[in-house]
Amino acid sequence: MPRRLGRSAFNRPTLSVARELLGKVIVRSHRGRRIAAMIAEVEAYKGPADKASHAAGGRRTARVEPLYGDGGTVYVYLVYGLHWLLNFSTAARGRPEGVLVRGILVDTASGRKLVAGPSNVTWHPKISKKLDGADATVSRDMWIEDRGMRIPARSVTRGPRIGVEYAGRYWAAKPWRFRIAAAPANEKDKRKKGNRARSRE
Repeated sequence: MPRRLGRSAFNRPTLSVARELLGKVIVRSHRGRRIAAMIAEVEAYKGPADKASHAAGGRRTARVEPLYGDGGTVYVYLVYGLHWLLNFSTAARGRPEGVLVRGILVDTASGRKLVAGPSNVTWHPKISKKLDGADATVSRDMWIEDRGMRIPARSVTRGPRIGVEYAGRYWAAKPWRFRIAAAPANEKDKRKKGNRARSRE
């Protein structure tokens, strides 16, 4: 039976949360229907010390406040004035760490399809600023379910995060991006490391 992820699933080391979110399912309740999508790619961001994080150096603004919330708090922010990016806070209240969802698998009439790129992830499940600050462990609008899918280590690829060169060589090289190997790679990611605004967390 599907099981909603509770607080303890998020209030753990961020890299562990990121890896274990692969195969979990985002469920969105929107206008009387439920939209589901399996998480296929994520990136981890580790707070003040992580120069690629929105909370780098202890930055604390109204925009990033959800990252300081208890594990499972939803952090949604806008890039280019057009695209919403979805993140979940991790670690513990007061520790602004989180996981950015970069790719999902959705079921279509022609089969399962990869929706790649964080700006595309939010379009399918109708995620917008309205969900910013929501608590995914209790929200009726969006949550994450464990439906029994287990992704073995051999089926997971790790690599550097996309588009964080501005953080410096050391932080840009951190292998904190996790992807289900069977999911097709994002073509944009192959051609270029991406745009930093799109992938910053």
